[in-house]
Amino acid sequence: MASTTGKTTTRKTTTTGKSTTTATTKSTTARKTDELLIVTRNDYGTLARVTNPLNKNNINIECFTAYEWGNEAAFRIVTDNNRKARDVLRSEGFNVQESPVAIWYTTNEPGRLVKAATALANAHINTFCSYSTMVPNSASTAITFNTNDTNRAIEVLKGIR
Repeated sequence: MASTTGKTTTRKTTTTGKSTTTATTKSTTARKTDELLIVTRNDYGTLARVTNPLNKNNINIECFTAYEWGNEAAFRIVTDNNRKARDVLRSEGFNVQESPVAIWYTTNEPGRLVKAATALANAHINTFCSYSTMVPNSASTAITFNTNDTNRAIEVLKGIR
């Protein structure tokens, strides 16, 4: 993750009876990357058919969403090597489209998504699709936004406190 700025606080968490310290940073950062969109027939094992070639080629999926779209399945995937993932999936016969997205790294707490949604709306940035990933008991989360203006979205998201 890129560097962050802001005030840091500490909280105590307990896991299996042991006390550990978790840093919570009131900060935000965002980066631009590409999202891969794969639309294919929806059938038993479709998720495995899409992800297996990535696994075989040692490509890590950083975040994704998958959903049914009529008789088809749609996958939006961000990997640690999108160019390689695109080429691998195309060689397996998948139609792969690419589009820029903003990934916003922020604290994992109530109200963060509404702050982003409001800031983007106030900047007249339309969100076409968004999805998030986080680790339970973690202090941070990552939210992916596919918008009509990725560069402006990144600047808006970086300014949220």
